[in-house]
This record gives sequence, structure tokens and C-alpha cells, in this order.
Amino acid sequence: MSAAQAPSITVQAIQVRPEALPLTVPVTGTLVSKTAVDIKAETTGRLVAFRKEEGDTVSAGEVIASVDEENYRLALRQAQASVEVAEAALSRAQIQASHAKSELERARNLLRSGGITQKDLEAAQLADRDAQAQVVLAEAQLAQARAAVDAAQKRLRDTAIRVPVAGSIQRKYVNVGAYVEPPTLVASVVDNRQLELESPVPAAYLGQVRPGQRVTFHVNSFPDTTFEGQLIELNPAVDPLTRSAKARIRVNNASGRLRAGMFAQGEILTGVRQEALVVPASAVYRGAGPGQESYVFVVENGKAVRRAVQLGRETDSRLEITAGLKAGDVVIAEQRLELADGVPVQTAR
Repeated sequence: MSAAQAPSITVQAIQVRPEALPLTVPVTGTLVSKTAVDIKAETTGRLVAFRKEEGDTVSAGEVIASVDEENYRLALRQAQASVEVAEAALSRAQIQASHAKSELERARNLLRSGGITQKDLEAAQLADRDAQAQVVLAEAQLAQARAAVDAAQKRLRDTAIRVPVAGSIQRKYVNVGAYVEPPTLVASVVDNRQLELESPVPAAYLGQVRPGQRVTFHVNSFPDTTFEGQLIELNPAVDPLTRSAKARIRVNNASGRLRAGMFAQGEILTGVRQEALVVPASAVYRGAGPGQESYVFVVENGKAVRRAVQLGRETDSRLEITAGLKAGDVVIAEQRLELADGVPVQTAR
């Protein structure tokens, strides 16, 4: 039976009408936290407490773990005792310096009255200089002792391991009982409230991309949810190996569902093309290899007519047709094995 004699096939069809087509640049990458910190031990000892678990939220400055502080308290008391000894030594040196000064003044008066010799005066002067030097030495020793107290106090404070930023415990690397020392990695903290998407942008698209453009993307964990962001920075240099520049996209995570490390796929909205002709991707038979044309079937006089087309952008399972169709054409929106050039068709109502 010829195509002209074949029974009509009922098909789904659409009429092509001009419409606005968003112009986009694809992006893929991993969500990273703007605030991600590794916390390391700053002192040596046995871990005696770990107050947080993985996933717990923490605030900046909060103590999450503690190292045994007994030895550091003893060291602090010893340093404080050294300060007391140094203060006593300084007081004694000042008394001796005051006495030496009085003796020097007395020697000068006696020399004028002939009561002592010049040699006796010189001995009094030497004793005065020595007493003043002892004061300077005692002051230096006291400053050294006080610095030792400051160092001991810091070592004691360092037994309390604090987080420098707010966020959530991403991972614990040690448990209670572990021996730590600088720079043992204790935990890592990440703040999922401030996320960014980092994605390479091919050099061919760089002329269309600029900071401030809107970005939409999806993650595998929530495939039916569209998340949004904004392009904030485009690397000024192109990587010679990948021929792309890195884009930084600030992510809106108001829902709190996004996490650092998630893989994201989306697009940057670079503009809108008015009066574009767009058809469902299911209507297009795409060429499988070089030199093979893409085509669609249109309905003309109750028959399917094969029409070669040129393809433009694809978005949301729809394809832009840049050549081969005109407004008003009726395109068969599905692919059927029975379809061929000249086959009678009727559109479903």
C-alpha cells in the first residue's frame, strides 16, 4: 500500500509561534562555603572533653573541646611565684640604691670638709653606680617574670579549644582521650549560610557573561527545586588548559537545604531573544553524526512533510529553530515509527 493510500495517523501537533527565549550559559560545579575552617590544637596534652558532635551548630568563640590543664595551672603558679621573687629583689635593689645615693652625698660633703680622701669619694660613686645597675637588672628580671606569667596564662587558655567562626561541625578528627599537640587537626567547621558555586565558563561565552547576572541551578538532593544565585566575580584570566575562566556565584540558601560539597548544574541568564521559534525537543530528529541534518515533520494539506531545520539553543526540553520553520507552521510534536514524508496525518483534538 502506498503512502497516499495509507490510513491517517493521529498525531499530537503544535503551531509554531514567536516567543521570548531566555539566553543562558551553562554552569556546573561544586558548592563551597565562604567560611570553612580547620581547627587545630595549640597546646600539648590529653583531650579530656569534646562538647560537640558532627552536625552540631557552633558560635564564634565557643569552646568545643578541652585539653588536660593541670600541668599548665602548675606552670602558671610557678611563674606567678617567680614574679613575687622578682618584685622582692627589685624592692631590695631600690633600697640599696637609695642607701648608696645617700652615702655618695655624705661622701661629697665630707670631701669638702677634708674628712675623707678623693679615693673614698670615688669608692662611694662606684657603689652608687653599682646599686643603680642592680635596680635596672632587677627591673628587667621582673619584666621577664611577668612575661613568663603571660605565656603561662596563654598556654592555659589554649587548653580550651575554641572555634573562630560560627557554623556547623563538619568533621571531628579526634576523640576524648587522644593525645594532641600543635598542629593536630581537631575538627573542621563550615558555614552553610554563606555558600558559593564555583564553575568554569568556556572562553567562547565570556563576552555574554558579566557580574550581577541571575543564576538558576539544581542539585541532585532536591531535583524538583530550582535554587537561585547571582554571579559576583569572573576570573580575569583564562586557564590555558581548559580554555575557561572560573566564575564565582553567590548562592541564596535561605531555605537552609543546601550544603557545601553538593554538585550543582544550572545556567546564567545572559539575556532574552525576542521573536524566537521554539519547539519541543521531542519533535526534532537530530542528526547523529557529521553531515547528517536535523529535521522535523510539519503538517501540510493533511500529510506529514519532512522539513530540514537548523538548531539553536536548548532549554527546558525545548529547542530553538533558527532556520527551516516559520511562524504558523504546524509541527508534529512527537516521534512515531509510522511517520514518513507524505504519510496522511490528522491532529489530535
